[in-house]
Amino acid sequence: MNSEDSSDLQRAVDAQTQIVVGLRAAVFSETDPTRDERRFLELAVAEDRLAELQRQRVQADRRPETSLELASARRGALLGEETTGLRVEVRIRMDPVPTGVYHLLDPATDPLLTVHVENCSRIIRRVCVEARLDGLSATAARTIEIAPRKTAEFDLLPTLFPDRARTIVQTQRATLDLQVKELGGELERRDTYTITCLARSMSFNAARRPDSGEMVDLSHYYGAWVTPHVAAVQKVIRQACEFAPDHQLPGYQGDVRCVEQQVAALYRSLQAAQIVYVNSVIDFGAPFGIATQRTRLPRESLGQRSANCIDGTVLLASLMEGISLNPALVLVPGHAFVGWETWHASGEWRFLETTMIGTSDFELAHQSGQRQYEQYTQSRNNRLRRHSLRDLRKRGILPME
Repeated sequence: MNSEDSSDLQRAVDAQTQIVVGLRAAVFSETDPTRDERRFLELAVAEDRLAELQRQRVQADRRPETSLELASARRGALLGEETTGLRVEVRIRMDPVPTGVYHLLDPATDPLLTVHVENCSRIIRRVCVEARLDGLSATAARTIEIAPRKTAEFDLLPTLFPDRARTIVQTQRATLDLQVKELGGELERRDTYTITCLARSMSFNAARRPDSGEMVDLSHYYGAWVTPHVAAVQKVIRQACEFAPDHQLPGYQGDVRCVEQQVAALYRSLQAAQIVYVNSVIDFGAPFGIATQRTRLPRESLGQRSANCIDGTVLLASLMEGISLNPALVLVPGHAFVGWETWHASGEWRFLETTMIGTSDFELAHQSGQRQYEQYTQSRNNRLRRHSLRDLRKRGILPME
């Protein structure tokens, strides 16, 4: 595709994005997003069109993969075989850094950086690679012997000090310090890189890898904001017993019919706590760059008596998990709502719109959640993500507190 065609396609993406953003603002500013069915369907069609244009744009931009030399040259100089006998290539894999869930990341799949070291000499080299975020993390180090003319790859994710991570209450810069040493020899390479650390309360559901441009889905890490064991959540659960049949919340130990009644009791307990909806339209499904927002922890939403869609979703999910139900976090472009499994390991789900807590009864909120789920799953470009909390916990995504 020539540059003129590419520019035309980008203009089409930009124009359609503006249409979608306007429709999202109109639809999701309502406590019940499905209240105006015509506009809700109009948004679904517009989302499909935008997804198709974005797919075409990505295809148009797709080029043969650049070599690691070119990828790393954007972030630092190469050292070659003529000078050191080692060829070192660095790729920064994550920038910005999601501080709030950083401790949950797996270095095998989501490293902060990847270092390739090639032994260009004719002898075995024993190499140590070290990386740390100055003042924020411990040093991540790996040592390996590299045979002649062979290459080793190091994926590193320095561990943040918990007390330092808690002090990151606003987005700030940090220095990544990288050293490559040959054991018993000289320092082969030392470089520093500037990294952006997001505030601990900041969340985002997708990010673009700086080395490859690949979009990485991080929305499952919202499971860390589901905190069923904190005192404020447990207090609401105790109060919810007043709205439950027989004043009990047995989870999946009763019968199938009582599960929905328990969810309704939790919903009504939040109404009694006077939780109100605060509009905050965030582009959860933005495919280019990242979309961030401050997500309140459940205790914060309860303390402030306010919640936007994602706040309410993780709050109600916390209550459900607190009575041993299996909730789901459901994310669509610009919005989030909650679901629950109708019985243990049944694979059947029901859904609920949490933004209606302050204005509507449980039955209407339930109907709205069901309509949204059905509409998005029928969409030609289905961009709905449903994250079962039970599955997230098995993946090691544990409560933040």
